[in-house]
Amino acid sequence: MYFLEMGEVMLKVENGKFREKFTEINIRQRMYQKDNFITLMITTEFYPSLVDDKVIHGVVEIKLDISGIFSLDDLVGKSYQGDIGSIVISVYNDGIWEHQTLDNFSITITKRMGRELSFKLKAKGLVLNTTGVLVSLYTTSTSKEQLSKMFKLDDFYDYPVIKKVGKSEILKYFIKE
Repeated sequence: MYFLEMGEVMLKVENGKFREKFTEINIRQRMYQKDNFITLMITTEFYPSLVDDKVIHGVVEIKLDISGIFSLDDLVGKSYQGDIGSIVISVYNDGIWEHQTLDNFSITITKRMGRELSFKLKAKGLVLNTTGVLVSLYTTSTSKEQLSKMFKLDDFYDYPVIKKVGKSEILKYFIKE
């Protein structure tokens, strides 16, 4: 469908170059059969640009499911590949939204500097090499006490936003500046 290539601040789609609006990273923690899992949810959006007399812009949404991570620093230097989550590429192509979902990809998390996390991602027709801003960590499966035993919360503010949905509580922690 599309060949996307992300550089430092530019994105290439079908021979057009685009400027990245933002890359945002949120983390979801959950328990499954007594194992601790996190999902990195990465959203990269890019500005509109004129390509072959068409206005094109869109978003790349990545969900990466991993285990064995107990802090933000545990992410650095790790590589994952295969059927490890999903990527949804949504492109607004001259008035029509086009979507493609990819399940097989590889990602390497290269470094962390405070709230920023750099990574390189490759999938069929997609190369993404950028730095995203870490925003939050949230959980619905554990209390604050249980979460702190499974994931180091030193990088997050002590006071979560708590939202009740039915009988469940969602705890959302925002990363410190």
